[in-house]
Amino acid sequence: MKTKNNASSPKTRIRRTEDQLIADLEAKIEHLKVRVAAKAAKKDPTLRHVSKSIKSIDAALDATGDAATRTALQEARVTLSACLGLNGVIAPQGGRSARRVDGAALLDFVRSNPGQRGEHIAAALDTDTKALRAPMKRLIEERKIRTKGERRGMQYFVV
Repeated sequence: MKTKNNASSPKTRIRRTEDQLIADLEAKIEHLKVRVAAKAAKKDPTLRHVSKSIKSIDAALDATGDAATRTALQEARVTLSACLGLNGVIAPQGGRSARRVDGAALLDFVRSNPGQRGEHIAAALDTDTKALRAPMKRLIEERKIRTKGERRGMQYFVV
């Protein structure tokens, strides 16, 4: 027979105030509204195509290094996001709301901080490691950056 040892792990319950309960319910209502709008966007072919276009623009932004092309793509993304917003749909986040990384800025950072790992570079550039992958891969292929180590232990150096 198992017995509970209440003395080792006392559980205290924290009572929420009415204001906290109301705030939680309002947040839940907003979440449900977003889900309903997302369902509507999936059913409406126009909104579905606009949403897919935004995702394609995000992929193009990750792949390009040209400043003029990047500016044009960002303007197109803003316009399409506004179109979705008018229909009550929240636009998909680009790169999980990560800040885009310019290849030149990445190269400058590695030049001034040799031997850093990807997670440290991402933190310093205020982004995530996923956003670093495409520009870092491009710099490695162009033989501007070399690597040492594997996976999470990989360090980056300027050639």
